Amino acid sequence: MKKFNFLLPLYIYEFFSSMLFMTPIWVLFFQSRGLSLIQLGLLSSTVYLASTLFEYPTGILADRYGRKTSMICANLLVVIAFLVEVKSYSFPSFLVASFLVGMAWAFQSGAREALIYDALKEKGLQKHNSKILGILNFIGAAGQLISVFFGSILFIYDGSLPYWMTISTTIIGTIALSLVREPRNKTKESKLDDHTDFFAGLKLLWGQSTLSSLFMLYIPVFFFEGAWHGLMEQPVLVGLGLPIVILGTYQAVKTGLSGFCGLLLPGLVKKQQHATLFFWVIFLESLVMVGLGADWLWVAIASSYLMLFAHSLWYYLDADIIHEHIPSNIRATTLSARQMGISLIWIFNPGLMGYLVSTFDRAYLFPVFGVIILVTSISVFLLRKRYLYTPRHK
Repeated sequence: MKKFNFLLPLYIYEFFSSMLFMTPIWVLFFQSRGLSLIQLGLLSSTVYLASTLFEYPTGILADRYGRKTSMICANLLVVIAFLVEVKSYSFPSFLVASFLVGMAWAFQSGAREALIYDALKEKGLQKHNSKILGILNFIGAAGQLISVFFGSILFIYDGSLPYWMTISTTIIGTIALSLVREPRNKTKESKLDDHTDFFAGLKLLWGQSTLSSLFMLYIPVFFFEGAWHGLMEQPVLVGLGLPIVILGTYQAVKTGLSGFCGLLLPGLVKKQQHATLFFWVIFLESLVMVGLGADWLWVAIASSYLMLFAHSLWYYLDADIIHEHIPSNIRATTLSARQMGISLIWIFNPGLMGYLVSTFDRAYLFPVFGVIILVTSISVFLLRKRYLYTPRHK
């Protein structure tokens, strides 16, 4: 619709920045450079460490000097990180690249969602936030679909080509992002101290019942996901018989599902009770983990797709709830504070997951994950259920 035409540069940014050609092969790429699964876990921990360290200053930067500026910095850091990875053959070099990726996460964290919401709010269109997020995610999924389909093919031809292609599209996305008009930020005219802004966001995160409930539920529901898509996904699928060249097709279907979720789920979230949908997220995540312990390729693939659906449902639930509880002037700061809390917990997650998947049989390990998710998440859900809604869903 014409009333959303002002978001066109953001649509272009989303398409090109989402073209991650290395997505279907990145674990195989690292393994081809001599890294073990435990080392991959340590690299992921480095990403979370850097993200935690920089969430505070980048959240202030986003609220004080512009969300667009923060997102541009994130893209530039991604480009530098991928350049380092392409040239790396030693673990310390990959650590440097991972630290840069973590910094990029921190610059990106909260800035995109805050930019979108405030751009809509400036024009009185904030009620369409979930819908626009869905459209943007659908556009991003289209870019991802193209890139992941060709990613594995490029990898067969030359292992570094997927990274070079991703670097190119990220640069194009950054140029488009520079054309986005930044909504007027009232904090630029305020006298508030940056530290006051951040700690106000941190206090809100823990003091507001709905925000703290979302945080408390997120941890047990998604804590074990990294054992699959962060470490085991590509090696297991190839080991179960999926040709490397088909990894791109597999990932393309995942991307298509993500785009479908972007069109379907915002409407579902508006119509259904939030508490009911949260229960389904918990149930699906538990079921997924049991499926990932199977030795049948089709079960592993179906479970992986179901995991994506569950995570997407959480994303739109969270987006439909959270912004109504955060003032505009500290929105990015509060979201950054939340991500800092998650990253702080997740610092040790990849190393732990790397150890567990390298030590224990997948057939037993993942079903155990499923039981832990079900028990802990249902407990938190029942204790905090009354806070997991927006006013219209009482």
